[in-house]
Amino acid sequence: DSVRPNVTLKAMIIDPEVVFVANLTKADAPALMASFQCSLSLSTSKPEQMMEASVRELKVLACPFLREKRGANVTTVLQPCSLFMEKCTWASGKQNINITVKECIIKISPIILNTVMTIMAAMSPKPIEEESKNTAKEMTNIWDIVSIDDYNAWFLGVDTASEITENFKDTECSLAEENCAVVVESVQVTLECGLGHRTVPLLLAESKFSGIIKNWTSLMAATADMTLEVHYYNETHAAWEPLIERVEGKRQWNLRLDVKKSPVQDKNFMPGDDFIYLPDPQMAIYISSGDTMNITISKSSLNVFNNLAKGFSEGTAATFDYSLKDRAPFKVINALGIPIKVQANRNLRVLGSPEKRDIYDVDICQSLELEYTSPEPLRQGKFSVLSRQQSSFFTLTFVPRGYSEVANIPVVRPARRLYNVRNPTASWTDSVLVQIDATEGDKVITLRSPLQIKNHFSIAFIIYKFVKNVKLLERIGVARPEEEFHVPLDSYRCQLFIQPAGLLGHQYNTSTTYISWKEELHRSSEIRCMLQCPSTEANFLPLIVNTAAVPDELSYICTHGEDWDPAYIIHLYPPLTLRNLLPYSLRYLLEGTAETYELAEGNAADVLHSRIRGEILELVLMKYQGKNWTGHFRISGALPEFFLVCFTSDSAEVMTLDLSVHVRRTRSRMVLSVFSPYWLINKTSRVLQYRAEDIHVKHPADFRDIVLFSFKKKNIFRKNKVQLKISTSDWSSSFSLDTVGSYGCVKCPAGNTEYLVGVSIKMSSFNLSRIVTLTPFCTIANKSALELEVGEIAPDGSIPTKKWNYISASECLPFWPENLSGKLCVRVVGCEGSSKPFFYNRQDNGTLLSLEDLNGGILVDVNTAEHSTVITFSDYHEGSAPALIINHTPWDVLTYKQSGSRDEMVLLPKQVRLFAWADPTGTRKLSWRYAANVGEHALLKDECGQFAYDANIQIHWVSFLDGRQRVLLFTDDVALVSKARQAEELEQADHEIVLSLHSLGLSLVNNDNKQEVSYIGITSSGVVWEMKPKQKWKPFSQKQIIVLEQAYQKYQASGNSGWIKLDTNFEVNFDKAPMEMRLPIRCPIKRDFLSGIQIEFKQSPHQRSLRAMLYWLQVDNQLPGTMFPVVFHPVAPPKSIALDSEPKPFIDVSVITRFNDYSKVLQFKYFMVLIQEMALKVDQGFLGAIVALFTPTTDPEAERNRTKLIQRDIDALNTELMETSMTDISMLSFFEHFHISPVKLHLSLSLGSGGEESDKGRQEMIAIHSVNLLLKSIGATLTDMDDLIFQLAYYEIRYQFYKRDQLVWSVVRHYTEQFLKQMYVLVLGLDVLGNPYGLIRGLSEGVEALFYEPFQGAVQGPEEFAEGLVIGVRSLFGHTVGGAAGVVSRITGSVGKGLAAITMDKEYQQKRREEMGRQPKDFGDSLARGGKGLLQGVFGGVTGIITKPVEGAKKEGAAGFFKGIGKGLVGAVARPTGGIIDMASSTFQGIQRAAESTEEVSSLRPPRLIHEDGIIRPYDRQESEGSELFENRVKKLEEETYRYHCSIPGAKKSTLMVTNRRVMCIKEVEILSHMSIDWQCSFEDFLCPPSVDENLLKISAKDQSVFHRKDGAGQSCLRKVHLRDSATAKRAHNAIEDAQSRRHQKMLVKQSSLKLLRPQLPY
Repeated sequence: DSVRPNVTLKAMIIDPEVVFVANLTKADAPALMASFQCSLSLSTSKPEQMMEASVRELKVLACPFLREKRGANVTTVLQPCSLFMEKCTWASGKQNINITVKECIIKISPIILNTVMTIMAAMSPKPIEEESKNTAKEMTNIWDIVSIDDYNAWFLGVDTASEITENFKDTECSLAEENCAVVVESVQVTLECGLGHRTVPLLLAESKFSGIIKNWTSLMAATADMTLEVHYYNETHAAWEPLIERVEGKRQWNLRLDVKKSPVQDKNFMPGDDFIYLPDPQMAIYISSGDTMNITISKSSLNVFNNLAKGFSEGTAATFDYSLKDRAPFKVINALGIPIKVQANRNLRVLGSPEKRDIYDVDICQSLELEYTSPEPLRQGKFSVLSRQQSSFFTLTFVPRGYSEVANIPVVRPARRLYNVRNPTASWTDSVLVQIDATEGDKVITLRSPLQIKNHFSIAFIIYKFVKNVKLLERIGVARPEEEFHVPLDSYRCQLFIQPAGLLGHQYNTSTTYISWKEELHRSSEIRCMLQCPSTEANFLPLIVNTAAVPDELSYICTHGEDWDPAYIIHLYPPLTLRNLLPYSLRYLLEGTAETYELAEGNAADVLHSRIRGEILELVLMKYQGKNWTGHFRISGALPEFFLVCFTSDSAEVMTLDLSVHVRRTRSRMVLSVFSPYWLINKTSRVLQYRAEDIHVKHPADFRDIVLFSFKKKNIFRKNKVQLKISTSDWSSSFSLDTVGSYGCVKCPAGNTEYLVGVSIKMSSFNLSRIVTLTPFCTIANKSALELEVGEIAPDGSIPTKKWNYISASECLPFWPENLSGKLCVRVVGCEGSSKPFFYNRQDNGTLLSLEDLNGGILVDVNTAEHSTVITFSDYHEGSAPALIINHTPWDVLTYKQSGSRDEMVLLPKQVRLFAWADPTGTRKLSWRYAANVGEHALLKDECGQFAYDANIQIHWVSFLDGRQRVLLFTDDVALVSKARQAEELEQADHEIVLSLHSLGLSLVNNDNKQEVSYIGITSSGVVWEMKPKQKWKPFSQKQIIVLEQAYQKYQASGNSGWIKLDTNFEVNFDKAPMEMRLPIRCPIKRDFLSGIQIEFKQSPHQRSLRAMLYWLQVDNQLPGTMFPVVFHPVAPPKSIALDSEPKPFIDVSVITRFNDYSKVLQFKYFMVLIQEMALKVDQGFLGAIVALFTPTTDPEAERNRTKLIQRDIDALNTELMETSMTDISMLSFFEHFHISPVKLHLSLSLGSGGEESDKGRQEMIAIHSVNLLLKSIGATLTDMDDLIFQLAYYEIRYQFYKRDQLVWSVVRHYTEQFLKQMYVLVLGLDVLGNPYGLIRGLSEGVEALFYEPFQGAVQGPEEFAEGLVIGVRSLFGHTVGGAAGVVSRITGSVGKGLAAITMDKEYQQKRREEMGRQPKDFGDSLARGGKGLLQGVFGGVTGIITKPVEGAKKEGAAGFFKGIGKGLVGAVARPTGGIIDMASSTFQGIQRAAESTEEVSSLRPPRLIHEDGIIRPYDRQESEGSELFENRVKKLEEETYRYHCSIPGAKKSTLMVTNRRVMCIKEVEILSHMSIDWQCSFEDFLCPPSVDENLLKISAKDQSVFHRKDGAGQSCLRKVHLRDSATAKRAHNAIEDAQSRRHQKMLVKQSSLKLLRPQLPY
């Protein structure tokens, strides 16, 4: 070793400034400026080399480029932070590195993000515009034979070989040890929102990081830990609330990261005994967390996310103007009606004024803007952000002219605070109200009197006060629509009169009476009255105004012991509002008025003169079907919720039309909505006619007009149906128009053919009308560049001569078939020959039809759905032919043809040719012959094979995808085969990422009403034992797990060592590390659990695989007094089945994709989703609470909206037939096996809400309200349901090309339509178009059962898939339900009901209802009846196959015969099952015992307690348990809430509990495990404050015991409570004191002012 000299080097850089700027030409261009100090010292000596480096005071600012422009426009992106590094290297090559980062505080706001983005955009190079290649190919004949030399394909090329020596490494060299430790002590990121540089922090994330990296030059290994905690800022309470909570309130949530590299393995795998050996991935990353991640979502956090999204999307938009002036954080508005002086404390200053004056004058209706004195907080860390929001820091003092001052009002939290001010000259005090509102982080502080007026009209009103001494009215201001009007301080005790302003001001005088409110206060808290403003002209009606005075919600009252004035808000409501929800305009005229008013479609208007006392309102429907229609009704307070109005037309022959009116009453107004129950829209381009019992409507072909349709309601609860007729056809069978959200198809028979009309029923956006769209069942879309003609093939197979339908390029037309052949052919305009025929009624994702005349082809694809078929023609593109056939052999000729056809094609050696089906309607298989060898192919999947040509030549054939083109290649070169199949082979994964989270909890809190609504938990399993027979750990079956766990517990207790025999063929050893099993096979075993969420992702050069599992998902209802404590949970299968299989996750997804270097098409080899059985139990209260949580508190727009009420619906109607088909641009993918399991759902619904807030709940139930509206308007009623079972068939695709969006849409529709239809059939008993159970797929396929029990499904991971296992069993839904009644969990009558609904046979259903209705007398009778049901079912099912078609033929002719066959077949499957289930349920009624049920699912945790102040604090289990105890076990006083509890040590279980009204001791009664109150004393009875001595709490109070003597009135009693330790005692003492002071303030706010009860002082 050469001797190293000793060298020492020291370097230092002081305060450089690095500036990134987007645009040097502008002085105020946004820039980022970094400054730091840097020092380095390096010393080397013989054995070692040391280096130390540090970067200190690194800070980054965002500001304008030039200094002069900066001023206040500076934002600190990164607070000063420091970084230290030490490195030590030894001669041996060993290295140690330590890197430490102290505190790092980063701020992100829209302007910072914008600055960074602008700079990045300026620095990144601009893409060079490629010159578009306008070399259009001349149309060559695509069917020509091409020589292989001219055909240039990647799989025919030859790879260049690389010398084997180049990549040969000497792996023997000794590895030096390398260590690197990285520690980041704290990182804080705040996301701030607001314009410009003055922003408000909304989200705060804190994290720590520490990690160790080893041996990074060889096989690296690294581990790291990081923690996370996130808070968001709640403006309403000016407090930070947890978003991601700490674990159990103590430490931050922790995540562990492990990285491991493995050596690269060669491709040739060692074949194992019986399985494929897969080497470890080159790089494996394991991310895991053993903690529960608890996330809290509340209304305020949703609001924060909204604000952030809005702020950042505006801030990052290219149009963002960074010179925007910031809004002030505080704005003071003077609405007192007299000038005031304002003084801010030292932390606030007036915006834009450099020098600090103390006192500012604010004139009437003027405002003053304030900002923080120091722009950057002084202290570091979380507290710096918090310090801004300490209420004592920011206060205002103000003095109204001529009054005493109001000092130190905290202005940080939104509130309404009442203060008294004295007028030195007068003998009384006045009250003023400080109203603080938060808008996007800024506070607006309004100083006003205690009276406010809100105007809900669409016109403004002038407000007058009555001046007593001069007996005149004096105008005090104008109340504008939907705005707050503050009554001036000197007027709020006066009598107030109103008069319409603006145009109406000349027509009406001031109101005859004043707004009464003060006079009535001693009677009730809410006062209503009706004012009239008489018309200026005689004999005209007066204008009516309803007023409601409601008490203001005050949060604080400060009165210095005097009385105060009550704070009220007076609402002005129009008596009646009329909404027009028709797509036509209305005119209305009120009895007694002279003018008619026009109301355009979707608008609302106030009817100003109505007294709602039986006057007549006349309505005219304008220009509907070219006529005007008139109807009228009386307006009275007793109108029903829905009623019909009959309109008559003004034409020669009188026609009538029924429209409906919906009545809604809120507070002091009545809203009438005029609507039509159904809008019928005709897009068929034919004349339609509809008829119901006594209504007959004609609908012309031009579909611009909407037909308004409604049934005559003779009996409101009858299910209404309609029949349809198209052009010349007969009437269809009747169908229901009420099944919203479902699609179907209606058949109108006509002579020898039938017309199919697609029907889709949607709900309107205002929830009253159902929009029924009638479309042609078939549409043809031409997306090609050619003009086409389409003709229908006659039933005898002849090509049409006369009738061709012309369709121009990019046009979409309805197509009405005239015979039942089901085949079409197409030709190009101007050419003689037409294409081969193809089916238009079967799903087809693209068939190429060859057009010989044009040397080309045209692609047709057919998309079938229940209510429509779309036939699309598009131009030929590469890859659309069924196959490209290549004869790459030099020896012989290849002949091939479509199986079953005569014309053979010949391909000489070294030739290539495209192949198209000779008969697209025939069998699609290709048969080939080469020398003496023959074969046949469906050209769907990737395959390969070989045959001998002669003794020493093997010829291989391989079928694979090249992009979208299927290629069939014959070759004698093995290299080509392996290249073509490169994506098929197994490879070592480049990297693997495994993410496992122990569990996740999501708590949904509504801070408006201080309740936790729901807790959603994804949790891990219990103990699971696993074994490792090959390479992967697999769980044992449930039975074995139980055996193992018992043995393990015994082993832990006793400590027996050695082999333990658990069963005849089952031996294990717990001593060894790893533990081992030797029988039935020898392999390691381990004790573990399955994580709540587990995701594994692997990637290798040609494949990716993803496996994701979610173990258990549970949604709890946390509302008090609920019907169903658990809303959603997976249903465990019956014990007997569960024991024999391993624990299964609730959702299991496995995806395996392959991709080629040369093509963009992704191949999904395997895509499987398995969802286990689940139960959903919902009550109305829970639904309402969830909806209330996710709808914004008050949607100011919704109320004010007087126009465009139906705009969304009208827009939706104008979309043409070519809707989605034209726009999809996502990539094509090839799905070899795509399968989503069936869904089995148990639904229970309860209309009770539980809990005691029924009165409050009325207005909150908007969502429920709309469902009820829908049901009421159909005339169906929703009842409580228990355990209805929904079975949704599975979804599967094999060997198809699909676009992603198209596939997602198709899957979603598959499940939602089935669910809706089953819902209508099972719950509401409506008839649905089409078949709800997706069981019959047409007679050609027979009855295919598309449902199996989810528990029997199996999902393969990439390993099992590679081993080529066969996928789990599809249990046929038929053979009388899995052979035994036990499989159908919880056998109840409702399953039988569902099956009866499948057997679409009315008589069976009727008989069944009668049978089940008769209750059994005893057990014997019950069994007998059950058995009879079963026999009846089997007999009925078998005979049904024969009798149903005959009955059908009698009723409906030939079509009926086929329908009957379908009914008979389904009946054969369903009837016996129905019988079995009925037998089971009646038998069980006799024995009164349920089928073996699984363990009950219980709540995950008690509901979170939220204190009165409404601030969400981290979840505290002890508190929540106490609160739950209080809610459920203690009889409460009114308005009593829980505050604190702790257990009292001693013999009996007793608890000390503090509420906001009393202290009590609760004991548990042994026998009943029931709680009783041992003793209690309320705060009012305290004689002196409680005291604490060590662990003894003393409470002295008036004696409440029964026995105290009457004369010893003031007797006191001292209670001594011994608690666990002094800390507990102290806590209890503090809780009592706190509760007492809160109670006092609350009483103040509650108690109504005494001033009301005294006579009012005159002004």
